[in-house]
Amino acid sequence: MKSSRIALSLLSVAIAGFASPAHAWGQLGHSIIAELAQRHLSPTALANVKALIGETSLASISVWADDYKFTPAGKQTYRWHFVDIDVAHPNYDAAVDCLEKNGKGTCIVKGLPAAITMLKDKSLSKEERVLALKLVVHLAGDVDQPLHASERTADEGGNKLYVTLQAKRSDGSDYTRSSTFHSMWDDSLVDLQAYSWGGYADALDTTPLPTVDAPPYDEAKVAGWANDTHAIGIKAYQWLPPGTPVQNDKDHPVTINNDYPTSAKADLDSQLLKGAARLRAILDDALNQ
Repeated sequence: MKSSRIALSLLSVAIAGFASPAHAWGQLGHSIIAELAQRHLSPTALANVKALIGETSLASISVWADDYKFTPAGKQTYRWHFVDIDVAHPNYDAAVDCLEKNGKGTCIVKGLPAAITMLKDKSLSKEERVLALKLVVHLAGDVDQPLHASERTADEGGNKLYVTLQAKRSDGSDYTRSSTFHSMWDDSLVDLQAYSWGGYADALDTTPLPTVDAPPYDEAKVAGWANDTHAIGIKAYQWLPPGTPVQNDKDHPVTINNDYPTSAKADLDSQLLKGAARLRAILDDALNQ
C-alpha cells in the first residue's frame, strides 16, 4: 500500500487547463470509449459515478489525465499511459518494458491497477477518488491503443516517424493530415471514420461489447490486455508501405494511402469496443457496491 499512498499524494491537487501536445486516442477515441462504457454500466456503478462527478459525463473527463501528466503533481503518472514493447518481441516483459525512468513512473501495466486500487478505496476522500476515476477512464482507453503498447527500434510508439495520411472518407471526400505515425493512430484514423465521435459511438454500439475476463483487474490481467493490444501494434507497423524508415523528420513524411485505414478498420473498431468493455468491467467492479 505504500506505493499507492505515494501515488495518492501525487493526485491530491486537481490540475485543469494545462495544455499538452497530444492526447492518446485523441479526444474522439477516448470520448467514444468512455461514452460506450457509461451507456452499459450497471445501475449501481452508474449511480456511484454520479455520486463522484455528478451529471458530468465520463466522456468529458476522458482526456484530463493527458494534461495532468505534464504537471509537477502528475509527473510520476507520465509513463502510466503506455508500455513500449518492441515489435520484435511477442509479449510484455516487466524487466524490460516497465522500468521507472526519470521520475516519470513505470508503465501502464502497473499504473492502471494502481489507479483502480485508489478508486476502490472508500477510505480516501472524494477528491482523491475523483482523480483516480479520471485516471482509470483514460488509462483503460490507452491500454487498447496499439501504439501505446508497441514500438519499433526505440521509435517511442511511432512518435519518431512522420507520415501524411491521404485517404477517403466513407462519403468519398478527401482526407489529408500530416502527423507522427503515433498521432495517426491517436487521431487521424478515428477522425477519418465519422464527422462526429457521437456518430461513431452510435455505429459501434450496434455491436455488443466483447466479453471481459472477471476481476481482479491487477497487473497480470492488464499485462494480458497489453499483450493483446501489442499483437495489433505489430500489424500496425506491418501495414506501413514497403521501405518505410524507422525514423524520419517532419519535412520528409511517408505517404500513407487509403489502403492503410482499410486494412486497419476492423482492428480499430475492435480496439475501441474492447476499451469500452474493459472500462465498463473495471467500473462495475470498483463501484458496484
